[in-house]
Amino acid sequence: MAAAPKTGIRRPARRNTNGGERNRNRKVGPPRRGNTWVWIMVIVLFFGQALFYAWCRVQSVNAGYGIDKETRRRQALTRERNTLNIELARLKSPERIETIARTRLGLVMPDAKQRITLP
Repeated sequence: MAAAPKTGIRRPARRNTNGGERNRNRKVGPPRRGNTWVWIMVIVLFFGQALFYAWCRVQSVNAGYGIDKETRRRQALTRERNTLNIELARLKSPERIETIARTRLGLVMPDAKQRITLP
């Protein structure tokens, strides 16, 4: 048989066809427990971080609700203060005081004879 001319194409290497005896004779050690604990710790840390993130988000939302509630309360108190200031100004008005003095208390303006000028 003549040798095949070289064309630059590589043939794939032949596989071992002896029925896998090589793998059967290989010693298999016990499964590594170190990797298992590492993966368990990674999963536990992941879930811990997820729970911490969820807790932070809940706290943030609750803080937002609290801020909104206090803002509305402040606005209501400001409106009430403005109303009370207007009522105070109305109650302090000289016209109102004079009207009450004349009608309810029966007071009159003094005559020129009743006035005393102090030095």
